[in-house]
Order: sequence, then C-alpha cells, then structure tokens
Amino acid sequence: MTCAIIQARMGSTRLPGKVLRDMAGKPLIGHLMDRLRPSKLVDQFIVATTDNPEDDALASWCASHGIACFRGSDWDVLDRFYRACLTAVQQPLHVVRICCDNPLHHHRVLDFVIAGYLRMGVDYASNSNFEPDYLEDGFDTEVFSYTALERAWRESRMLSQREHVTPYIKNSGHFSCYWRKYDTRYTFKLSVDTEDDLRMAEQIIRSFADPLSFGLEDVTDLLLTHPGMLEANKDSKINEGYARSIKEDRQVYD
Repeated sequence: MTCAIIQARMGSTRLPGKVLRDMAGKPLIGHLMDRLRPSKLVDQFIVATTDNPEDDALASWCASHGIACFRGSDWDVLDRFYRACLTAVQQPLHVVRICCDNPLHHHRVLDFVIAGYLRMGVDYASNSNFEPDYLEDGFDTEVFSYTALERAWRESRMLSQREHVTPYIKNSGHFSCYWRKYDTRYTFKLSVDTEDDLRMAEQIIRSFADPLSFGLEDVTDLLLTHPGMLEANKDSKINEGYARSIKEDRQVYD
C-alpha cells in the first residue's frame, strides 16, 4: 500500500490562498491532482491541511472533488503527515510526500521516484531536496517507508524537523537514502511561492495544447529552447522556507 500525502494550506505567508488560486482556468491544487492521479504506483491520495479556519475552503474543495482530506497541526507538519497516514483506507507500507506548490508535477515523475525507491530497497528516495546536485524544484517527490516516518515522528525534536517532515530521515544517519534525478538537464525553480512563480507556471501550462499530458522532460525542452521565459520569476529562490527554518531553528520537544 502506497499513500501519497499532498501537503497544502491556505495560509502561505508569501502567497496567501495560493492552493485555490486560479491558474489557467483551474485552481492550483486542481492542476496538481489531475496531473498526479494517473499514477500507476499510488494506491491513495490524501490532502493534509490544517485545522485553521482559513483551510475550511480547501477541505470543502477536496470533499466536492472526492479527495480524502485530513486536518491537523499548522506548524507540526510531521505530526500532520503521520496522523494523515493513520486515516488511510489501509495502513501504508510506503508514503509519498508532495507539496501543493508544485502544480506542474506529473505522474511519470511520481512513478519514477517510487519505482527507484522500491528497486533499491531503501528507507527514503527522492529526485530532489538534496542540494546542490539533486534538485528538480517544482517536481519534488519524496518516498519513504511508514516505519521511517513513524520513527521520525517519535524522535524528531527540532522545529525544522517538525516543519519540513523529512530532515530527520535524511540527516540522522539512521536510514538508507537514495537520490536520482528524472532529467539531469533540469535546473529550474518552478515551485509556486510568489506571484511571479504563479505567472510562470501559468505561462508554461498555456504553452502546451494539453494541460495534463506534458511532463518534466517537456518543460525542460521548452525552457531550454525559450530561456527568456525564465525572466518571469528570476528573483524567486528555491527552498527559502527551509533555509529560514534552519536559521531560526530551536528544540520544540524534550
């Protein structure tokens, strides 16, 4: 059983309400879900949001589209992930982490990372989130065992570990980890954190006749042949939120 948890909330500090912002005629989360649903290796998707009032609208959107939704802690996202897994139709053996600010994500990338994780027999695998060599921002996929998630949930003490779910799994030395990019040519910043990022993603979507079929390799081809498009969000930074968490890190549990 493989469960994909989509991390989403309306309370983004840099772009409030972004998950339901319209982008090429559809909310950002709608693009993401429609592009991930054809996955052959995910058994269930769950949107994990907060129990804050501003996320009522997101929970309602999920309900109206038949998508499972779990609501939990705002700041302790690791706890939210762990408890979301407990609501799955069957206890998962494998857990996938996807952030909702990746509307261009694609099921082929998702299945590529899951397949690599299963093939290598590791505790954790990703195509991104390991600077500087492994970054496919906007298509970030992390896969880890439920047992690794459970141990991280029990043992993580630092704010950065709780806010960003996987640092303990990646950095504690207790788990076997594997990284491999889907396309080694990819060097772009395409997660949506700002208005410029949103415009950039919409411009990419409108560049293709079918908003669902194009994949990471197609986006790479597009941006390598039309480098001027990269001006749209040239000032946006990758993993700015995590860098801030590290700078302000502190112990939150004894």
